[in-house]
Amino acid sequence: MAMENKVIWATLEKIKDLPTLPSVYFKLNQLLKDKQASIERVAHIIELDPAMSSRILRLVNSAFYGVRQESNSIAHAVMILGFNAVKNAVVSVAILDTFSYKDRYENFDITEFWRHAVSVAVLSKQLAERSRLVAPEDAFIAGLLHDIGKIIMTKYFKEDFGKVWKIMQETKCSYADAEQQAASIDHVQIGAYLVRKWQLPEPIIQAIAGHHYYMSSSESTGMIESLMLADALANSGYQINPDNYVFEGHIEKVLKPLMQKSDSWLPQAITEIDMANEFFLEGK
Repeated sequence: MAMENKVIWATLEKIKDLPTLPSVYFKLNQLLKDKQASIERVAHIIELDPAMSSRILRLVNSAFYGVRQESNSIAHAVMILGFNAVKNAVVSVAILDTFSYKDRYENFDITEFWRHAVSVAVLSKQLAERSRLVAPEDAFIAGLLHDIGKIIMTKYFKEDFGKVWKIMQETKCSYADAEQQAASIDHVQIGAYLVRKWQLPEPIIQAIAGHHYYMSSSESTGMIESLMLADALANSGYQINPDNYVFEGHIEKVLKPLMQKSDSWLPQAITEIDMANEFFLEGK
């Protein structure tokens, strides 16, 4: 049985070398709290990190973004995409660089982990674009990071991860089910703690914390629901029964018709997943 949140957080607070985002993200995040932030100031912060600047330009000009006009400068990329999209592009690039493919994780396929994460990210973004419930860029980040706590478990909670892996091998159950049976700590709460420490928006934190344990709420924005559906689609080979998911009234009215007509948009989403994997997992 997993620990309570306060115990998990106290345990994580003792870990001194938890991964963090680069300083450029925190500077950018602080700047964008100012409603007077300019394209030039945003671009200047990103350009302080040459490696990040190069990666952002490659991402913006990749087939995944599909921008018709090539960007030759960060300022131009910011102008085309907008502040929030560029900030989330920084997060995307930084996360995949932080959790290096060169690292070796026992009984954990890091490449397959990121393939799944990218798939869920794209599907979350597609659902957000079509439902107009939440910002597509935020939905993408929630999808990309939805299981980030698993990586932390493999490194800092090896005994718990070993028990989970053993049950999965013996019973062929899901990671979440095995975790409930064997682990003293919960990967979704670890993930929520980590992204809160990274100062990501609260809706993203709540989506990561709640995507396995849905509770209907009239205050729901649709972020958790979109993430749940995206995760289910990615895990099932893009085939799920929409009737198995019951959400808060206003959310269900938007998302259920989308899922019932998924054959009209899933092919495009799958193509986008392939393009995203080609960029993010290049050479991995």
